Amino acid sequence: MHRSDNQLSRAQSRVRFVLLMTITTVVILYGSLYPFEFRVPAEGGGPLSALLHSWRTMPGRGDFVANVLLYVPLGWFGFLSLSRRMSVWLRLFFVIIAGAALSVSMELTQYYVVGRVTSADDVYANSAGTILSSLSAMCLSDRWRIPLIHEISARPIPVALIAAWMGYRLYPYVPTIDLHKYWGALKPVILTPTLSFNDLYRHTTIWLTIFVLFVAAVGQRRSAMIAPLIYGCILAPRVLIIGTVLSVAEIAGAVISLCLWPILLALPTRRRSAGMFVLMGSVVIFERLQPFQFQSQARQFGWLPFWSLMQGSIGVDVMSFFEKSFLYGSLLFLFIEGGGRLRTAAALVCGVLFGTSWAETYLPGRSAEITDAAMALLLAVGMALIDPRASGGELSGATASDARPPARVPNAQDATE
Repeated sequence: MHRSDNQLSRAQSRVRFVLLMTITTVVILYGSLYPFEFRVPAEGGGPLSALLHSWRTMPGRGDFVANVLLYVPLGWFGFLSLSRRMSVWLRLFFVIIAGAALSVSMELTQYYVVGRVTSADDVYANSAGTILSSLSAMCLSDRWRIPLIHEISARPIPVALIAAWMGYRLYPYVPTIDLHKYWGALKPVILTPTLSFNDLYRHTTIWLTIFVLFVAAVGQRRSAMIAPLIYGCILAPRVLIIGTVLSVAEIAGAVISLCLWPILLALPTRRRSAGMFVLMGSVVIFERLQPFQFQSQARQFGWLPFWSLMQGSIGVDVMSFFEKSFLYGSLLFLFIEGGGRLRTAAALVCGVLFGTSWAETYLPGRSAEITDAAMALLLAVGMALIDPRASGGELSGATASDARPPARVPNAQDATE
């Protein structure tokens, strides 16, 4: 009977990963073929010739990073969706070939899309993202067991949210040994320190939310011990990475949150999460509506999802995607940890984001569109597929006691055993 239950659990897990892979593929198709305006170029030797002639093209840093990240979910979910009856290396081979084939087909199709360019360096980046993510998924199998990784993988949602925040703060992920850069990153803190209440409140709330996510991921005792290391994982690299600058509010918020953390640890899980949901919600609403200078005439509302992300700078778009994924995903997670259901959280968060987006039509310089509400809905669907407990609001209370392990959910190990 136990064997039959395990087989059913693994089958259900693979089905969820297949759905996640399908959603990822749809997102790739949407991002690759936007704006869906096709034409036959008057000049040129065709799509294959354009692809082959671009094999030596050097990609820009932001474009390369964005293309790597675009295919990371495909490699991860693709590897975990394959049956365990196949060998690990055969699954890895099929996923890499599928990712490369999808990338090549998209590049060839982009030859006919207005405003898009067929380039082999995009294929290199997409393939690299597929390879790295599928190798990471392979490391979660029993054959490649790594201490603590399997325990953390039982709570994938908080881990993914922490990764999203680090992806935002550490972009473009390129360190330097230039001492002048180090001084430039610290100069605003040392020579021209400025501190506003709004920035301090935002950074303090975000740091406290990150600590709550660490409690959910590794347990209360471990989170208390490794909380100071969070600073080293996010603040220190920002000094080393190209184009990043520290602020007084970021450092002060980290210090204040570390002082407040023991108090929050003493609170029950649901009360702590509910309080953080209110604080994080106020941060999101305030940021979306500031400076509260509404015009009398409304601008047009954008109903095409992700329109602004397709039009802006690649670097800015990558950072914005990670930041919003963290903010909106954290709101959903905190609501569930506070005792609510995912469907209620999705309706509430999507409703607030849609309402504030509509209000942005009266704010100058804002892109008022459906994108944020659509992102929150996709995040909610992803949470329901990644961790089935989220749908029933069963995540709350799972970390109330470190002595009691969290309820086991089908994860990467199940899909790769």
